[in-house]
Amino acid sequence: MNRNTVRLVMRREFVERGRDRGFAIAVGISLAIVLVSVLIASLVSSKNKTPSFDVGFAGTRAAVEQQMAERDASAYKIKLTSTIIAGGDLAAAQQQVKDGKLDALVTDGMVYVQDEVDPKLAPVLATANLAAQVPNLDQVQAQTTMKLAPKDPAAGQRKTVALIAEIMLFSQMIAYCMWVATGVVEEKASRVIEVLLSTVSPRALLTGKIIGIGALGLLQLAATAAVGIGAGSATGALHLSPQVWQTVGIVAVWFILGYIFYAAAYAAVAARVSRQEEMQTAVQPLNLLLMVPYFTAFAAIGNPDAGWVRALSLIPPFSVLIQPVRIAGGDAAWWEPVVAIGLMAGLTVVIVLAGARVYENSVLRFGSKVSLRAAWTAGRKA
Repeated sequence: MNRNTVRLVMRREFVERGRDRGFAIAVGISLAIVLVSVLIASLVSSKNKTPSFDVGFAGTRAAVEQQMAERDASAYKIKLTSTIIAGGDLAAAQQQVKDGKLDALVTDGMVYVQDEVDPKLAPVLATANLAAQVPNLDQVQAQTTMKLAPKDPAAGQRKTVALIAEIMLFSQMIAYCMWVATGVVEEKASRVIEVLLSTVSPRALLTGKIIGIGALGLLQLAATAAVGIGAGSATGALHLSPQVWQTVGIVAVWFILGYIFYAAAYAAVAARVSRQEEMQTAVQPLNLLLMVPYFTAFAAIGNPDAGWVRALSLIPPFSVLIQPVRIAGGDAAWWEPVVAIGLMAGLTVVIVLAGARVYENSVLRFGSKVSLRAAWTAGRKA
């Protein structure tokens, strides 16, 4: 396959599609959605709501600590629901903290929390700990705080970024794969394909088309991500960190793998028909195949460590949309992305080779829809 030919086809697809009015509209809509989402997130986070906390007290000074905390809760504009642990069962109280039933447990000057002391609750706990002769807030946070279930502090933000990026990833993949399919049918319906294949091999044409349109999609994805991150940072809704950029990189890798996988399949299916009306029906199974992992990924977000989630995050094509969220949230073991990418890359090679064969054997057969068997076995005969 001639690389110069592939490069020419790729450039043609990139330039022509980039000039299309539909592309400009799609980019504008994507940027508008991201900006509106960031603005809403910023407004919601800035609302002045009275925070509510559940705090347990145990130990010999439980009553004194509870009294002082309740006295100062209103001064710090928080709602405090305090409970003295019956029987002083410290182990049971600590388990309630781990389970999220208590935001904190105070016992004889020691503060137990699941991960971090909430900044709005910390001054109240510092006041309560004066009964234990703790002089200042820094000591409460550094010397007297016990983390029972510490978490990655950036995991929540990375997962949020990955979730937003995943929605974009899905919409980008289905849009640009449809562009590939539409382009194939347009060339076939107008008979331009006969002129093109007189100088270009089918595989070079297909390869250049997939790469050119994919590069345009990746460019739009990068631009949208940059605008979203910039707006989030400017409004305070997002705090920039190396983990955020790492998440964006992870999503980009999976976009490339997923796009190539589906684009080859969409092109092969589109090559079997000769009219746009038939194309919409022909690609419907592929649309469903893309939507199933998408909705499965949303179901998996709430329970990333479930066995079925771990299994599906390794199996292509489910891994395309599930694995990025698990990696971003710190829920995936080091070997899981390696295995998932390896399996996805292997299956992508198989799909690309099979799709190229079907495309090559179908693209010059006009009229009625070409059966899959004929597309697999026939040669380049009209």
